[in-house]
This record gives sequence, structure tokens and C-alpha cells, in this order.
Amino acid sequence: MSAKSPSPSSAISPTHAQCSDLLRDLGHLLELKGENVFKIRAFSKAADRLHELAPTPAELKERAQAGTLTEWEGIGKGIAAVLGEYITTGRSQERETLAASLPEGLLELTRVPGLGPKKAITIIEELEIRTLPELEYACRENRLLTLKGFGEKAQGKILEGVRFLQATSGQKRLDEVFPLAEALFGVISSAVNDGRNPLGGVLRVSEAGALRRRMETLEELSFLIELPLGDKTQTALKARMTAAVEELRASRPDGAFPVRLAFCETREWGYRLAALTASHAHWIALGSPGPEDAADEEQFYRKHGLAFIPAEMRETGEEISLARKPGNIEKILSWDGVRGIFHNHTTRSDGADSLEAMVRAARERGYQYIGISDHSQSAFYAQGLKTDTLLEQEREVRALQEKYPDIRIFWGIESDILADGALDYDPKVLKRFDFVIASVHSRFGMDREAMTERLVTAIRNPATRFIGHLTGRILLGRKGYDIDYERVLKAAAEHDVAIEINAHPARLDIDWRHGPEMRRLGVKTSVNPDAHEISGLDDVRYGVAVARKALLPGALIVNSWAVERVGEWLGRKI
Repeated sequence: MSAKSPSPSSAISPTHAQCSDLLRDLGHLLELKGENVFKIRAFSKAADRLHELAPTPAELKERAQAGTLTEWEGIGKGIAAVLGEYITTGRSQERETLAASLPEGLLELTRVPGLGPKKAITIIEELEIRTLPELEYACRENRLLTLKGFGEKAQGKILEGVRFLQATSGQKRLDEVFPLAEALFGVISSAVNDGRNPLGGVLRVSEAGALRRRMETLEELSFLIELPLGDKTQTALKARMTAAVEELRASRPDGAFPVRLAFCETREWGYRLAALTASHAHWIALGSPGPEDAADEEQFYRKHGLAFIPAEMRETGEEISLARKPGNIEKILSWDGVRGIFHNHTTRSDGADSLEAMVRAARERGYQYIGISDHSQSAFYAQGLKTDTLLEQEREVRALQEKYPDIRIFWGIESDILADGALDYDPKVLKRFDFVIASVHSRFGMDREAMTERLVTAIRNPATRFIGHLTGRILLGRKGYDIDYERVLKAAAEHDVAIEINAHPARLDIDWRHGPEMRRLGVKTSVNPDAHEISGLDDVRYGVAVARKALLPGALIVNSWAVERVGEWLGRKI
């Protein structure tokens, strides 16, 4: 949650992302005030719904003026009024009033993971600390140890949380900056070729840097632009493109995000694009080559005795040795290699779309199978399914399977992993499902040994087929809990349990950096969207990027298999 709500000028309508941020801010402020949990949840769900719909600023403004925001599911009259004011004026009186009613500094301090309002208020009142830098300094000076209820362990966790927030300051998630990146690409491509003689060919524009590698979070957007060889108008061309970029950024509420433009002549395009895209480790492994002529990246890598390495794989340097042998790169999960999807929610728990709507949407996207896995009974916050509701859903799944025989519907559950590692429901109930995804949704603060044992116990459970979002991290919001990865991954390999790549762009968990361990141990995985609505099915692309960055072969990706093989694999466990 942002410490300060985005405030677009009245001349510029806010983006859907800014509206979502506002609603999340309000939900958090209401939580700090101790308001009704259902009211808090309504703001959170409305924020999620806006993010899913992704309306344009123009559409938001049109609906606000027409009073039709409530036509969107999850947007009630009260929330519509708040949004309408914000969209038309750039301000929210309710947010300002709520923020003013709280102790100064509370909103900022409660951004720290694990620091709740009660302890934050104690810090404010007893130590007169109201900012993150002050809190970090107090932790380093052991001042929190003078407060009742604060020990060394608590102080250490707070310091870790402060440093996490500082380290991620200025970054944005990939999905949050994608719309700006796409708009910039279009503007740059038009500006560089505007008025150009067609006989001279089209000048190239490419994403570069972390954006092109599809990193999960970004600090800037980078682009490489081709300039004509020896053209005396290069300076004017650069100025024209820079002006076009700045004009676009000034017209968008998200335009403040840093943008870097780089230029090169045609003869060095392949070298420059490879150099600007590569991570430091990739470039070092490549031998840190100096400038050289290369018409494109294929030629550049060929000169170095390598198969072409796709941009998203250029991270650790390990891909260099992989590319020296023909055919290795092709073994890695392809962009279109996912044949079916698991981990999908419906209106039975906290999803926004019905089971049938999710099935139809998966069919339309060409999937061979879909796994439905609503929340289990302990997830009361997500309307987890009680036993009687389970039986109703099972009947619904079987009926829909007859209605849609061209797509296999696997019936499953996302079972909470309880504190002792046990799963929700007794074994007799768990055996009814086609598959079980076991996930941690509570007690994140357990120490490394306890959390590791909790996960390993769940993996050993005969019903478990997948482990969902392994560390529980929220990108730029919450660090994953500390676990012994080697032990957990070994257990998964031993018990033939797949470790999910949760493709939701706020999670992307398990992290791609654990690819070497997963490949070495032969751990299976599955790229799951964790979809709570139809649009969430499209998040699979973010998960595929993670799998490709981790250099995971399709053979280890369960949902790259044909439906018959998947059914056989699931059947061996349940």
C-alpha cells in the first residue's frame, strides 16, 4: 500500500491502477481504524476487480460522469461515490479524513511487514518515531528493546522489514508498467519512422534491459532505437523521439516512471541490443565482448559459437553453456507450451466468475484441461468450502464435464496447510478430489525450522499433488517466509509433488532463481495462474516467463503434458 495516495491533476484522469491503489489505501485505513471486516473486504475486492477489468482512464471518466460505475460487479454505491470523486477531482475526501484521524506516522510505519497498528502506536507514542528512516535508526540503536513487548527477535524482524521496503523503493511490478511500455513502444516506433522514405527501410525499435528480460519488478523502462548510418539528421531525430516520449509521459498518470532511450547505428544493432538486454552475470559469462558489427542478435550469438538465447533467459550465465550444445534451448518450456491450467477459483469461494464461465474461458484460450481448486474450509476469509458445498460442486463439475467433453475438468481444492502441516478436511474427503493444492495462508511468522517442517509434512501427505505459492511472498509488499529450500525441494522430488510457479504477477512464486536446484533434483512444477476471474487466466504468460528464466525443461512442467499423461500422474497420488 502506498503511504501517499496518487493524486492526478484534475486535467488528467487517473488510471485503473491508481484507482485500485486508492481503494486499497482506504481498506487499510479502515483496518487501522478497526472498522467492520466486511466493509474492509469490500474495498479490497473492489480494488481487485478494477485491476482485473483494467478500464482506460477515458472509460473511467465516462462512467463516473454517467453514474454507471456500479454496473461493474463488486462496485457498490458507496465505493462508486468515492471513485467518482477521485476520478473527477483527483482527490478523495474520505481518504483524507481517515488519514487525518490516525496518529501521525501510523500509515507509514504499518507498511513494514509484521508491524501491526498496536505496536506501531507504541513506537510513535513512546519513542516519537514517525518515519521509516527514524525506525531503522532506532532498531540499529536497540531503542525498541526499551519498549514493553519488544524483544531482540521482534526488533530484528522490524529492521528486516524496513530494509526490505527501502530496497524495493522506486520499483514497480512488471504488469503495472506494461501498459506504459506498450504505449511508449508505439510512440517511439512512429516517431523514428515518421516522414522517412520507404525505400530506406523501417528503422527498428526494441525493448531492452530488465523490461525485455521480463523481470518481475522494474526500476525503469529501456528502449533501443536504430539510427540510419551516417545520417546527418541523427541529432534532430533523437530530439524528436525524446520529445514524443516526454509528451506521452506528461499525458499519463503513470508517466513518471523512469524511461531510458539508447541509440545505435545499423551495423552494431545486434551487439548493442544484446549488451543492453543482458544481465551483468550473462555478459560476464559471455566474456564481456567489446563493440562489434552484428546485423542482429542471431548473428551476434552465432559469432560467439552459441545458439540464439531468448532475452528472458539471459540472467545467471548458466544459459551460455546450455546454448553451446544444439537443441538445449529448445527443450526449455516454450511460450505456448502450457496445455492446461490448475489453481483456478470460482464464485464458490472468493472467485468472481462461475465454474462454467471459467471452463468456457479456458476452452476459448485453447486449453486441453482446467483444474478447479477453490479454497478449503479453514479459509473462512475466502468463503472456504464446507463439506456440503463440496458435494454440490462435485456434482456441478461432473455435469459440466458432460456438457463440455472437449476440455477435461479436474476437480480439486486449494487446501490450507495448517500450523502442524496437516491439510484441511479428513483423508476420506481429500480422496474425493482429482488433485489437491496445499498452500500456506496463515501463521507466516513461524521460524525457518518450523515452517520447513510444516511444508515437508504437507508434501508427505498422500493427498498433496501441488504446493501452492511456496513462500507466500507478495512482490514489493511482503517477503516470503524463511525456509530450507534444499530440504523442501528434496522432499517434493522424493514424493513426486509439483512445486507451483504461481503466475499471479504479484507473486511469481517459486522464484526463478531456484531453477538450478529444481533441475538438479528433478522437481516437477506447474505454471498455475491462481485465477480468481476469467482475466486471471491470462497471467499464465508471467509464469511461463519465470519457467523460462529458470531454464526449466518442458519435461518437468506438469501442465505442458498431454491430458492423458496428466490424468495418469494425478491418479497415482489420489
